[in-house]
Amino acid sequence: MGYGQAGACVMSSLAEMAAIFVAPKDRDAVLGDLAETGASGWSALGSVLGLVVRQQMELWRAWQPWVASSVALAGSLLLLAVSFGLSVNTRHLLRGERGYGSVLFEALLMVSWAWTSGFVVGSLSGKTRWVSGILCAIPCLSCVLRFQDTSLSRLCVLLFLLPGLVGAVQGVRCAHLSHRTALTLAIAMTALMLAWGGMYMRNWFLLLPAWWLVAHAERSKRSDEKEAA
Repeated sequence: MGYGQAGACVMSSLAEMAAIFVAPKDRDAVLGDLAETGASGWSALGSVLGLVVRQQMELWRAWQPWVASSVALAGSLLLLAVSFGLSVNTRHLLRGERGYGSVLFEALLMVSWAWTSGFVVGSLSGKTRWVSGILCAIPCLSCVLRFQDTSLSRLCVLLFLLPGLVGAVQGVRCAHLSHRTALTLAIAMTALMLAWGGMYMRNWFLLLPAWWLVAHAERSKRSDEKEAA
């Protein structure tokens, strides 16, 4: 086999791999068309990638992926700082320099912030969730690599990831919470922040996903009532 034939085989294999990103309902048709037309090499790869790009652009015409991506990026940046602060305060607690109540409040807030942010991202991102995942992973990786506090583990900045991932998975499975559940959660989180003194002003942004869930649940409730009427 010559170099030209070998290159064509490689490009054809890459085209088949790229077809993974094509919508499942179109994947078999795309591969079938390539086989019928005899397209191979760069031509096959270009055709598949072109379809992938067009499908992705169509997804981004809606507002949901933009909101999900914004929450994923901004939320991860803020929660990295919250995770680090919680780790530092936990160290102070073990040394007897902080009270249990303060650290417990901070831990509860971090978990609830991460869960609600993850739920919103999971429920809104749809087929663009891989973009939201990348936008969350980039600041996390950057922070871990640049971490310089030798008294703490690098992973201390990632404490929010587990509740965030749990929330994202639940958001994918269930698009919205009941109105009562969402409202109770949002009020409890707001009250907890006020009771603790509000923390840093920037962290109030992390309440927006919780109150968005309330608004979304209210809209869903009204829609159900109209359909039932």
